[in-house]
Amino acid sequence: MNKPWNAYKQGILPVLTFVVLLLLILIQVSWISRAAHLEEQNFNHRVSMALNAARDEIGHRAPLCNDMTDFLCGRECAEKVHQAKQAEVDSIIHASLHRFHIDLPYTFDISDSLLHQGQGRFFTPACYRQNLNGLIDQDGIQIRLQFPTRNQFLIAELWSQLGLSIVFILFVMLSFLIMWRLFRREKALMVRTSDFVNNMVHEFQTPIANIRFASNLLKRIKGDQATKTEEYTQVILNETRRLQAHVEAVLRVASGEESRGQTEVVKVHELVDQVLHTFQYRMDELGASCSLSKEARFDQIEAEQGHLSLVLSNLIDNALKYVKQAPRIEIHTLNKQGQLLVRISDNGIGIARADQERIFDKHFRVSTGNVHNVKGFGLGLTYVKKVVEQYGGSIKIESSVGKGSTFILTFPLSQKDGQDKENTGH
Repeated sequence: MNKPWNAYKQGILPVLTFVVLLLLILIQVSWISRAAHLEEQNFNHRVSMALNAARDEIGHRAPLCNDMTDFLCGRECAEKVHQAKQAEVDSIIHASLHRFHIDLPYTFDISDSLLHQGQGRFFTPACYRQNLNGLIDQDGIQIRLQFPTRNQFLIAELWSQLGLSIVFILFVMLSFLIMWRLFRREKALMVRTSDFVNNMVHEFQTPIANIRFASNLLKRIKGDQATKTEEYTQVILNETRRLQAHVEAVLRVASGEESRGQTEVVKVHELVDQVLHTFQYRMDELGASCSLSKEARFDQIEAEQGHLSLVLSNLIDNALKYVKQAPRIEIHTLNKQGQLLVRISDNGIGIARADQERIFDKHFRVSTGNVHNVKGFGLGLTYVKKVVEQYGGSIKIESSVGKGSTFILTFPLSQKDGQDKENTGH
């Protein structure tokens, strides 16, 4: 009951988080809109007060000058008089705007109120009007004032709030997307780690079983059978080393360690023989067959023998485990373009193309349904790839479901392995 409820909580939490973030963003957008309208209202109020002040000043001058009255009423007058009075009204308006800290370029005209009046909206051109009724002998005359750069001014006034708000909104959205991706990645890692913990102990069953088997045989030896005793003792030692190597591999991969120890010149052909000898008793028990083709003339590479031995052991062990019939293993070495290629083929269950790109991922195991029929870490091939690349090599796989798999290991040859590597291509 707890498991479905936990899964439900894990699923509903991101959705609720997204909804809350969306509401916060909407609230922030609403605040920005309100701030913009307040800024616009403040600007309109200052313009209105400036125009009132300009009206009062014009009211003082108009009765004293007939030319001013004629200009405001639109009556015919000399060109010079018209220009002078227009400049005078302009200076009055400019002084009034400056008094209220409005230093924007503007245009004005004196018009009849019956003309079309534009309705100002935020971030759209607005027409500010001031009625001159009562100041001159003709009603219906008004000053019409417009600011071409009004929008830029309002945006500049709001930028300190608007800019920060936009940055915060983008930051919150980006953070949510990153956290969502991390959540999904961590959830997938948690599932794989859970499988890893559940299957971990089973990876050690093979060497432990071999040790138990050899120990029982030692108990049955009677008389002078020193050769058999030595052989079984060697099996115990080899399997103990193998078990220790498994532990080291788990710790190395789990910790992400990529340290490289002291390398040596390893003869791969001899190493393959040693590893196959380790599996001999198990292959006999399973009825497995193994063919080894040493076509490579040069087989020496620079690596740590223990690491390379574990690489070969992992691939052979998989070939013996993931099979539905008598295992058949083919190992083929050859030289190509100054490198050593080791091909390990089996007749196992194969790997689907969709899984081939992920088999080297940590904790990933190819599923055989709801249950893994063969227990394991999901670390073997991860370790194999890491070790091969650590020594300058590469690994690739060729596989089809039901037809087996072939792993191709490529290593650079040791500089000590002859001078004729350029002639080893096939």
